[in-house]
Amino acid sequence: MLIIPSIDISQGKCVKLIGGKPKTGITVSDQPLEVAKYWEAQGAKALHIIDLDGAFSGKPQNLPVITRILNEINLPAEVGGGIRSVKDAAELIEAGAKWVIVGTAILDDKTFLRELLATIGPEHVIIALDSKKGKVLKRGWTVSTEFSPTEIVEGLRNSDVAAFLYTDVGAEGRLSGIRLKTVEKLVHSTQKPIIYSGGVSTIQDIVSLAKIGVRATVIGMALYTGKLSLRDAEEAVSFAYS
Repeated sequence: MLIIPSIDISQGKCVKLIGGKPKTGITVSDQPLEVAKYWEAQGAKALHIIDLDGAFSGKPQNLPVITRILNEINLPAEVGGGIRSVKDAAELIEAGAKWVIVGTAILDDKTFLRELLATIGPEHVIIALDSKKGKVLKRGWTVSTEFSPTEIVEGLRNSDVAAFLYTDVGAEGRLSGIRLKTVEKLVHSTQKPIIYSGGVSTIQDIVSLAKIGVRATVIGMALYTGKLSLRDAEEAVSFAYS
């Protein structure tokens, strides 16, 4: 299982929100590029970069900052936040993103995913399952859909995508731990890789996720507050597989 540090960007700064709510949490740094370089120096294998302003507005807002990160680091990055058009996704891939993360725009526009896969290739597409109280959220985590994460995954069974990113939005930034049964059900519902995000705060969380077959875990607040180190997180993965 891969450990992926997160870099969430709002108004050009690296921040961490609580529960996906604007104006909560902490400002990590005024220089997201330096944060990315730090994780590269620490030995990270990939980065998770989210344009929070884009997620809330529906259109990427921090592209210059993100492009600079992609140009100056030598790590694969998954990038999301407000990607609701094929053009926006293609621009990010051209800028150097390895994967783009798209959410429930695929529910609002039935042709979007098909056109996206044809344009940039399925190996570059990660489907976001941002969830709260058992239902997938859309439009910057402000609107709840009627679908569970598992229902979305099963509905996309015939779509060739790189992975699914499951985020427990309610746990984001709270260091509250994970709801393991929900994640395990999702892992068992698909052959595609599952990436997990939300509330990871202990070595046991990491060990548990690795043992049920999660392929990558995104960690933010626990790393930035010092509750976990990247090295300890990666050692926990090795322990889980031993």
